Formats: sequence, structure tokens, C-alpha cells
Amino acid sequence: MIAYESALKKILSKAKPLPAESVPLTKSLGRILAEDLKAKEPIPPFQKATMDGYAVRSQDLVFPVGADAVELLVIEDLPAGKISKTELKPGKAIRIMTGAVLPKGADAVVMVEDTEKRGKKVLIRRRVRPGENIGQAGEDVKKGELILEKGQRIGPAEMGMLASLGSSRIKAISRPKVAIVSTGDEIVEPGARIRPGQIRNSNGYSLFALALVSGAEAIYLGIAPDQKSALRAKIREAKKMNILVLTGGVSVGDYDLVKDQLQGFGVRPIFWKARIKPGKPIFFGTRRKQLVFGLPGNPASALVTFHLFVRPAIDKMLGKKELGPRKGKAILLEDLSLKTGRKHFLRGILDQNGVVLQVHPFPNQKSGVLKSMVKSKVLIVIPPEIGAVEKGEEVEIIYLD
Repeated sequence: MIAYESALKKILSKAKPLPAESVPLTKSLGRILAEDLKAKEPIPPFQKATMDGYAVRSQDLVFPVGADAVELLVIEDLPAGKISKTELKPGKAIRIMTGAVLPKGADAVVMVEDTEKRGKKVLIRRRVRPGENIGQAGEDVKKGELILEKGQRIGPAEMGMLASLGSSRIKAISRPKVAIVSTGDEIVEPGARIRPGQIRNSNGYSLFALALVSGAEAIYLGIAPDQKSALRAKIREAKKMNILVLTGGVSVGDYDLVKDQLQGFGVRPIFWKARIKPGKPIFFGTRRKQLVFGLPGNPASALVTFHLFVRPAIDKMLGKKELGPRKGKAILLEDLSLKTGRKHFLRGILDQNGVVLQVHPFPNQKSGVLKSMVKSKVLIVIPPEIGAVEKGEEVEIIYLD
């Protein structure tokens, strides 16, 4: 058996970043940038009003003795998108809309709420300082500034910034193509008739979904019965995929065919069995540039090993800076007693009511309990040499969201 850290290191050494491709901005959400992006122009490119109101010369707002307002002549209306050709002179004001270019001669904007319109004049009831209610050129982004970095994921705010930078297309890392195959005579698809001794195939759909949310292009190839020819057909069908993930059939039973059939198809085994719980019988190998994972058949084990091993490989192929699920710390809410020798990844439920993050293990840690993955948002990590952890101790956690 191989240690968890060594297993992950071997996987990541085989996972290579994929080439870049051009992607329309509207299709860039969730993609990973393949290049640094610098601003070719300042944002905003000009001084602009940040409020609806009146562009003024702040030195004109000197209230007469005993007065609480000053009256100015309005010489123009200035909507956003229009540039005034008039230079603002003493005693004058220009009605201006949010986003409009500040006219020459003006140094502040009075909010419309602090004014009263009187025919062609406006009564200003509040003084303003120079620069008030004005957005300065380049105050958001300076020309030449590094805004988005290679390896950064594009979210909604990043899409907006790309649009502001004038990018209608971006260079993004190609998505890895992941094929999912479930194995076993005992599993049937959700819509099929179920016979005694059979169960529904949950792994195929859970792993397909995990591949998608990890940023891959996923394809579900269905169930391969416990027959060599059927399994070989599925392996052949996944020939052009970057990653092949099979679930079930990697243990030591007479009908656990995956490992032998993979080797028969030219898959070079890297390791089989890891010193972890759950997920001990995991298999990893390569077929040319393809990464091949044989995950356990029990649902919780399959999902945990995907998070621990397949997700980091996808992240590496996507060129991400951080590989695998994010980690953190939490306070344990109950005592733990564990058998030493394997690194434990216990499904855990977070308690976020207080200031300090706390966690307690899901009550049933059996590897076949899928509900534990539905209810748990983290894994509690316990090193292999530790057999007991007391309530109140700090533990490492891995986030599953």
C-alpha cells in the first residue's frame, strides 16, 4: 500500500496542463485563464459624475450672509455618453447624469437631492468639496496594470472586468475530458426495473457531476457488467479521453476485473491500494497520456477518493494555482477513537453558529452510506499514527463544496 501523500504526488507528476484555446467572453464563466491580462487603457478612461445632479465649480458655492443656498444658471443638460463642448464659467452649472464626462471647468457634482430647480436656474443647498461625487480617470484600473493572472478562474466579477478591458474573447486552458464508467452486475440505472440483489447506480451520476463542477467536460459511458468483453468495450470507448474513471471492481474478489483488464489494454499501473480510509483499494495508472483511475464501488469511498485524487489531477490539467479541495481548521466537537495505520478522512458536519468553526463526524462512517456525503460538507483528516483525538482539539478539514 502507498501513503496518501506519495499517491497524490505520483498522480500530479503524470497530470500535465492542457493547451490553451480561444473562448468567447459569454462562454468564459468558470474557465481558467491561460495568460496574464493587463489593462490597455485606464478604467474609467475619463473623469465622470458618480451621481445625478449638477456639475459645478466648488468655489462658486459661497452662500451669502444669512442664506442657506446659492443660485446658479443652468446652461446645459449632459446625459451619459455625451461630451459637453462648453467650459463651465463662474456662476454657471450643468445638469449632469451619472456616468457622464465631467465638463471642462467643473470640479465637483452636487447631488440632485441637495438642489431645487427654478426655471433656468438651480438652487444649491449644500456646499461640496473639489472632487466630490466625481470618479477619477483610472481610479478603478490604471493603464498597464496587471488585472487578471494566468491560472485565475473566471467568475461573474472577472467576466465584467474582461468586458471593461475590451476582451470579447479570452485564452483559456482547455477543459480535460473525463469519462465515467460504473461496473458490476449488481447495479442498474435509475429508470430500469430492479431485481432482488440489485441496487441503483448512484456512483456514475455522482462522479459525473463531480467531474463537471471540477471544470472538466464529462461523459457518462454507463454500466459495464462483470464480463471481460463488456468492460473492454467501455475502456475502448474512452480511448480519446484525458481521464478515465471507473468505479467498482478494483478489490480482490473473483469478479473484480477492472485492474486486470486495464493492464490488458496497455494501462501501466502506478499504484494499487492506498493507506487511507475510506478508499483503500484505489487504482491509478496511465495509458499513454491518459490518466486512469479505478475507484472503489462503495458510494462514499468513490466520492471521497474522487475529491482526494481526481480533483487535483483535473486542477493540474486546468493550470490552476491551487490543486484539489481547499483546506482549513476546525475544533472537534466529540472524542474520536480510531485504528492507526491508515490516514482517515471522516465525513464531517460543520457547526458555524459561533465565531470558531467547529465540526463533528457524521454518525455513520460506513463507506456505503451515501447520505453521509449529502449531509457532510467537509472531511476531517486524521493522520495514520493518531488513534485518539479529544473533543476540543483542532483538526484539519477538507472542504467538499
